[in-house]
Amino acid sequence: MPHMPTAVRAVRVILFLVAPVSGTLALRFAVAGATVRSGAFGELIMGLLFLEALPLAVLAVLSLVVALKTAKGGNGVRAGAVVAGWLMTGAAVVGALAHHTAWGAGVVLGAVLLFLATGPDTRDWFDTPRL
Repeated sequence: MPHMPTAVRAVRVILFLVAPVSGTLALRFAVAGATVRSGAFGELIMGLLFLEALPLAVLAVLSLVVALKTAKGGNGVRAGAVVAGWLMTGAAVVGALAHHTAWGAGVVLGAVLLFLATGPDTRDWFDTPRL
C-alpha cells in the first residue's frame, strides 16, 4: 500500500477532530431548543436553535464517514472532504456574523481543510485506485 501523503493525513486528522466537536455542538443546540419556554418568540427561537443543530449534525456525520474512508481513497471521498470544508466554513461564517467570535476557529479550520483537500498531493492520493 502506498504511503499516505502528509496533506491527506492532515485532512483525516481535521475531520476526526471536527466530528465530535460538531456532534457536541449539535446536541447542545438541540437541548437548548428543547428547553426553550414558549412565549412571544419561544417557538421562533426554538426553531432557529433546531435549524442550527441540523447542519452541525450533518457535518459531524459527514466528517466521521469521510475520515474513516480516507484510507481507501476515491474521488467521492475527496468530494466529501471538500463538502465538509465548505459546510464548516459556511456555518462558522454565519456564527461569526452573529457576533460570536468563537466561530472564527471554524472559518480557519474549514479554509485549511479546503486548501488541503484540493491540493495536488491529495488529488493524486484519491485518484489512485485501491482495493
